Amino acid sequence: MKGRLPLASLLALALAAHAFAQPTAKPFVGGGKDPRPPKELPESLQKKPEKSQPLAVRMMIHQVPNGMFIALPIVDTDPNKGTTYGVMPIYVVQPASRRIEHILAPSLTFNPTFKTEATMRYYWYPNDKANYFVRAALSGNQNQDVIGEMEDLDFLGRGLALSARLAFDVDGSKRFFGVGPDTHESQETNFTRKTIGYFCRLGIPIFEESDWKFNFAHYMAGERIAPGVFDTLPSIETRFPAFSPTHFHQDSRFQLFVDFDTRDSAVTTSKGSYLKFLIENAQKELGSEFVFQRYGIDLRRFQPWENRRFGTTAARFKYEQLLGKAPFYLLSTLGGKETLRAYGEGRYIDRGMGVATVEQRLTVYDATVTGVTVELEVAPFFGVGTVFSTPGRVASRYLRPAYGVALRAVARPQVVGSIDLGFGQEGPSVFMDINYSF
Repeated sequence: MKGRLPLASLLALALAAHAFAQPTAKPFVGGGKDPRPPKELPESLQKKPEKSQPLAVRMMIHQVPNGMFIALPIVDTDPNKGTTYGVMPIYVVQPASRRIEHILAPSLTFNPTFKTEATMRYYWYPNDKANYFVRAALSGNQNQDVIGEMEDLDFLGRGLALSARLAFDVDGSKRFFGVGPDTHESQETNFTRKTIGYFCRLGIPIFEESDWKFNFAHYMAGERIAPGVFDTLPSIETRFPAFSPTHFHQDSRFQLFVDFDTRDSAVTTSKGSYLKFLIENAQKELGSEFVFQRYGIDLRRFQPWENRRFGTTAARFKYEQLLGKAPFYLLSTLGGKETLRAYGEGRYIDRGMGVATVEQRLTVYDATVTGVTVELEVAPFFGVGTVFSTPGRVASRYLRPAYGVALRAVARPQVVGSIDLGFGQEGPSVFMDINYSF
């Protein structure tokens, strides 16, 4: 276990995140319904009587003219990065209309490996269908990024979905154990991944008022693998010199995907289904240094129980396969918060990946703070997954189990903060995250 977050801080985290839906640093690949938060809660929720809250929570959240100020402590746990401590003062501009317009969220953190890191975040919501995000971060040791993102879900007033992202990113926390389902943890190495690239996606409804959408997307990046920064681990070039190029390589990928989305929320999902079929193609004639194709399927189901205290049963199955030639950092990966929660991000790598997970989200507490309804959920989960070179090479002895429990603080309709404690074949792992549904 790399660290823990007190309950009061988790509740404050969800309340703070209610004020702003933090955009992910990953490319937009989803489509589907609008993932951004409605700007106010239903009237029925706003009128709930407020319960007495812990002093720590009341001290963090303060109403100010035309908005809210939140003094948020940071305790971030990551199996690859270790534990990060810091503070994040958040100012939310929320006029009398209650529609959030601007958010300024700087932070100052410390990590034993990456030292002090200063980050500035700015969010702009010009209307209910569009949002813009800019982030810049700099640390004392091989962690920095500059990111700009935008999303307009009613582009040109025609119901089109346009997403774009431009980023420069240096991440020194990456780990590599080799390629294949049988890599041993004793082979662990560290590397730095440097990326500069962009992503653009256009989504078109297949039918008017339909839950189906057809999406076109393009991703292009220059990427380089550099030596790692952790003194306690060997760097990648010492054990895997063939996987450590000394210059940038370019990849260009075109994506076509169809998705179907009936979820009530893309973040605090309590019911509905999501289905996505993906085809990705990279060719030298289209600007890629590598030639490969990838196909995949992502299926999620959220089934609520009649008794509200029993919450929701959430299940997910994901499968993908790459054909052709690609560097290891573009192959399928298993491990981390979004795939198998008992292993660090990128623990297993190969040309294909399959994972299935189910969890039961039980509501154990709910309260209303400053007009926001917060629910505390305990969610035991179980999952199993593996990587493989081809579907015919899948072997039962390489199925990696993951079981544990998640503590989730949910501020509906758009925010969830979670701590996940998972156990697998290599000991416990702890993840802390904001706004990941499943």
